[in-house]
Amino acid sequence: MNRIPRRELVRKGWHVLPGILGAPIIVFTPKWVTLVVVWFFAFLYTLQHLKLLRGWSFTVPIADLSYRTMAREDERDNFLGSFLLWVTMAIICTVFPKIAALSALWVSTFGDCCNAIAGQLLGGPRIPWNRRKTLIGSTVMLAVSILALWASHRVLELDPSPAIIMGVAMVATLLESLPLQSAYDEFTVPFSTAFLVWLAYGGALLSPTW
Repeated sequence: MNRIPRRELVRKGWHVLPGILGAPIIVFTPKWVTLVVVWFFAFLYTLQHLKLLRGWSFTVPIADLSYRTMAREDERDNFLGSFLLWVTMAIICTVFPKIAALSALWVSTFGDCCNAIAGQLLGGPRIPWNRRKTLIGSTVMLAVSILALWASHRVLELDPSPAIIMGVAMVATLLESLPLQSAYDEFTVPFSTAFLVWLAYGGALLSPTW
């Protein structure tokens, strides 16, 4: 069993924070409140990303603190991962219904976090198409995604379809495993989850009501 560096655990703590604190906002507040909150954070993290790219010297509240404690080695001059997560979630909350937004948030934050921790902690065989990721990590991602999708349905008092949950979780796991720059799964995983949940149910869940 491998040892996970303290900084990586701190990174993952920041990564799951939106899933913990954002879920009550999605579940219990009117849509306009959710949109104000999520677009506010999207603005902050966009500003932080642009600041790093352009070399600006001012401090961005919250985003600067999270950058200093969780940025990866390849994010010395950018904050692409967090920027993509917040902008993607803002778009999802604007366009899709509540079940899609909550599902996307939990699959992205909890699934990806548990995947990374399990992969680094346990190691094991590598995925053939992406040697940076492990089969154990992807298996954990699949299991946690299934649980996250089931939980999001139950919280919103919806009857989950096992086939839909399994299908969406498998797509999210596959996209997370692709050999892309690691930041891009902050877009591919939540957006695909929201879009597939939206497609799978149709009908009443496609209505404009939050």
